Amino acid sequence: MPALGQRRWREGARRVVPPIAIAYVAAYLVWRAGWSLNPDAPVLSALLWGAEAFGAAMLASFWWMVRRPVFPQAPPAPPGLSVDIFVPTYDEDAEVLEATLAGCAAVQYPHRTYVLDDGRRPWLAELCQAYGAEYLTRADTRYAKAGNLNAALARTSGEFILVLDADMVPRPEILERTLGFFAADERLAIIQLPQEFYNRNSVQHDPKHPEWHEQSLFFHVIQPGKNASNSAFWCGSPAVLRRRALEDVGGVAVETVTEDLHTSVRLHARGWKTLYVDEPLAFGVAPQTYVAYAVQRYRWARGTWQLYLGKESPLWIRGLTPAQRLSYLASFLVYLEPLQKLALVSLPPAIVLTGQLPILAPVGLFVPLWLAYVALTVAAVAVLSRGWFRLFPMELYSFLRMIAFLRAMLAVAVPRPPRFRVTPKRVERGLESQERRAMVWHVAVVGGLTGALGYSVAAFLTGDARLSPAAYALVSFWGAYDAAILTAAVAHVVRRRYSRTSYRFRVRLPIVLVCGALRWQGEVLDLSLHGARIRVAGEPPPTAGCGALLALPRQRVTVVVAREAFRRRVAGGTELGVAFAPPQGDMRRALIEFLFVRAPLLEAVQPRAA
Repeated sequence: MPALGQRRWREGARRVVPPIAIAYVAAYLVWRAGWSLNPDAPVLSALLWGAEAFGAAMLASFWWMVRRPVFPQAPPAPPGLSVDIFVPTYDEDAEVLEATLAGCAAVQYPHRTYVLDDGRRPWLAELCQAYGAEYLTRADTRYAKAGNLNAALARTSGEFILVLDADMVPRPEILERTLGFFAADERLAIIQLPQEFYNRNSVQHDPKHPEWHEQSLFFHVIQPGKNASNSAFWCGSPAVLRRRALEDVGGVAVETVTEDLHTSVRLHARGWKTLYVDEPLAFGVAPQTYVAYAVQRYRWARGTWQLYLGKESPLWIRGLTPAQRLSYLASFLVYLEPLQKLALVSLPPAIVLTGQLPILAPVGLFVPLWLAYVALTVAAVAVLSRGWFRLFPMELYSFLRMIAFLRAMLAVAVPRPPRFRVTPKRVERGLESQERRAMVWHVAVVGGLTGALGYSVAAFLTGDARLSPAAYALVSFWGAYDAAILTAAVAHVVRRRYSRTSYRFRVRLPIVLVCGALRWQGEVLDLSLHGARIRVAGEPPPTAGCGALLALPRQRVTVVVAREAFRRRVAGGTELGVAFAPPQGDMRRALIEFLFVRAPLLEAVQPRAA
């Protein structure tokens, strides 16, 4: 089918399928409420109907948010604007910060870089000097990142501020691709960019499709959809902000731990505009471990609950348009999703223990209608997602974040003084046991579902008459599906191994190994600051102590092989895993710039307009 025909077919499906699905789901819920609830099991009936109704609300809000996405094209950046780059940091490693500073130094548009160090580390001041950045600190760490940014605002003067997390390495053209939007609209306060990550082996990446991660749908579909209602919001980093807009709302909000979302609400309430630009212009470190992932999702959920229940909630703060309120409400629903998941995984054990079905209608009638409900919902989400829909991984991550979101609800219901926790960036050896301990509640849920499944099978085989054979079959299928998803989620975490402390970029670079008078031509297959996987012709002798001449695109870099990690025979030669002696000076800087500024773009997800 021609490309134009494909686009027309997809656009037609986006216009037709979601309204049909929403109409059917609404009719299904009316039928369920009026003719299928079991009055003898009111609690179970309410839980199931509520879970289904929540799914319908999620579908309708998703359709409303993404039905008319806006993908703006960057106008030229005018010369002469004053720009500050802010890099707030607390306890990140030197290597992480050095990569970010190398990226900031490579940014082409004239700017000043400020490292905002709440850790007050003398070595970081020296690192800043080496990369031409200015070092700022403050007397206390009040209000964490938000307070750090506000302290820097008072000591700097740039018209525009590029905010980068300490692990977020910018592309050289990041300011040329964003500043033009501000020149075209004086009321534009924020440009948010996608959060893309160079460590594509993180816990939030799909191993089978590493270009996809848990936030792909949000950054490539939902945020462009929010552009249509001027409700795209600041996600912390990477983003460019207009200083005058921040000053108009009193600086970065400090009352919640999601200062970016909270500040966005204030800006929208004051009539400022925001814009999302779906172009990968910086690459950071995704939470590598489940523990780090859970810390980050807990903080997001707790801060969102604080905001939405507070006096500046986007649901009732003055100044927002109805469309903006709906958009913010749609984004909030994801933090209620754990209640739906909890209901759905609790129902199979509850049914087999009580012997009561939450459905009064015959199974033979209910199942086809329910299957149509599920199929139409999935079809609608798939066509609206523009190629970013992954049913099984999305279900898996929904269960993975369930416990963190429930803990956040509990923390808001039983308030305690909030403690800001930076998402851990460091990967240390021996994390496997910590990861397994963090999955104890997920394993407990799997155990409960497995027990319910076993009970259903035993009851069916022994002729237990409390439920019909068809009902036992339905409950068994339901419990088995939930158990399979949860088991896959647990396996996704506990099977992971952390033998390396730094990410290896997949590259193809010429290399020459020099051992005395002997030289071997080869190719680098993956590369980090600390080592590489190399394929060479023939069978070289032990390479420890040999020089390795790397042909980077802009210059040649020489490193020393400290040791071999492995070697194996392959077709036409030998594959080696080698560790480098720490490179120093200009060699180190060139390697860092290549790895963290140039190499991530080789695997980057490119923007999609359809």
